[in-house]
Amino acid sequence: MPQLDRIIVFSQIFWLFVIFSIFYAVLTHYFLPKFLKSLKIRKQVIDSNTKEVLAKTEKTLIKQSSLKKILIKDLEITSNLLTRYFGQLIKDKKKIDTLLIDQKIGFVILNTVKFCDLKLLNSIFVYPKSLKFRN
Repeated sequence: MPQLDRIIVFSQIFWLFVIFSIFYAVLTHYFLPKFLKSLKIRKQVIDSNTKEVLAKTEKTLIKQSSLKKILIKDLEITSNLLTRYFGQLIKDKKKIDTLLIDQKIGFVILNTVKFCDLKLLNSIFVYPKSLKFRN
């Protein structure tokens, strides 16, 4: 068989070894350093981006906690004022002056709309009680 001839097989193995050796040398000396450099740069970019994200997340959490403390404090003040104010309006459980209460709530809403930010107003959920009409 001609494909198993010793003279042809030796030359094919020799040139295979030479070509793959040259190919290996070119890859390891020229392309591999560029490839490793790009991987290292990518890793550094990812690390720096991660540090920036963590720093911004920490700042955001600090701002959120301070805002939460302020809102809780203001909510307590508002709750105390409403309890004190509406406690004076409701003197007797059987006699409730709804017109006066509606006027006061309207005044509070008007001042809130005038002096508050729209984002703050959108974050407040109002759940009105449904009135059941009897026949």
